[in-house]
Amino acid sequence: MMNKNSRLRIEKMADSVRNECQISGYGVQNIFKDVEKIGYEVIRYPIGEDSFLGFSLLKEDGEIIFTNSSLILSREIFSVAHELGHHILHLKKDGLTLIKDADFNDRDENEVEANYFAACFLMPRDKVDLFIRYEIHDKPVTEWNGLDIAKIQSAFNVSYDMVLYRLKSLGILNYNILDQLQVDKYENTATKLLKTIKGNIDLCKATEVKQIPAEYLEWVITNYNEKLIPINDLGSILNYVDLKVEDVDVDITSNITEDDESIDDLLGGIE
Repeated sequence: MMNKNSRLRIEKMADSVRNECQISGYGVQNIFKDVEKIGYEVIRYPIGEDSFLGFSLLKEDGEIIFTNSSLILSREIFSVAHELGHHILHLKKDGLTLIKDADFNDRDENEVEANYFAACFLMPRDKVDLFIRYEIHDKPVTEWNGLDIAKIQSAFNVSYDMVLYRLKSLGILNYNILDQLQVDKYENTATKLLKTIKGNIDLCKATEVKQIPAEYLEWVITNYNEKLIPINDLGSILNYVDLKVEDVDVDITSNITEDDESIDDLLGGIE
C-alpha cells in the first residue's frame, strides 16, 4: 500500500508527463502518438488475448514500450500508460532494463506504482472533477447510472471498470454505488452503453495493429546487408509487419550462419 507522499510524488510525475505531451483536453486522445512525441519507441503487435499484456524495455539506443494489440483498445491504452510508468518510475532508477507484465494484478510495489501512475496519467483528479462539473452537471452520484460512466469512459478513453476504479480511489463513489454501476454494465454491456451515448465503441474492440518503428526495420535490413544477421531472422522480423524478404532491397543470396543475435535480441523479447 502506497503512503500519501508516494501517491503525491507519482501524481506530480504523471501531471508533468501530461504537460510534456501537451494534453489539454479531458483524456489522452492518442496515447501511442503522445508517448512517441516525447521520445519513446512504441511497438504494437497482436500476440493473442491470452498472452502477456506488454513490456517496458531500456536499450542503449532507445526506450521501448511494447503492447499486445490483441487486447481491447481500452486495455491496450492502459498498458501503454502502465509501461510508461515503469520507464519513468523504475527502469532507470532501479537499474533495470526490462519489465514484462503478464497482468496488472500483481501486488508487487513496482506494479502498484505503475498502475497508479497510469490512473493519474489517464484520469487526472482535476480533469475528472471538471468533467463531472461541466459535462454531468454535478448530478448527485446517487442518481448516476451506466450512461454517466460511459460518458466518462469515452471522454478519457479508458475502460468502464477503470472509470469505476478511479472514481472509487478519488472518493467520488462508495462501494454501494459502485456495485450498482457494475450491475448496469452487466445488464447492458459497456458497448451498448457507449452506443447509446454515441461514444467511442472502439474502446471495446481489439485493433490487432502491427506497428514496428521504421528505423528498427531499417536497422535490421542494414544488419542483414552487412552480414551481421542470418536471412531466417530477417524473414521472421519482416513477417511481423506482413512483409517478405522479397519485398525489401536485400541480397537474398547471402549465406550467414545462425550464430549472432536472435530475433528476441533484436526486438527486445516480443515472443
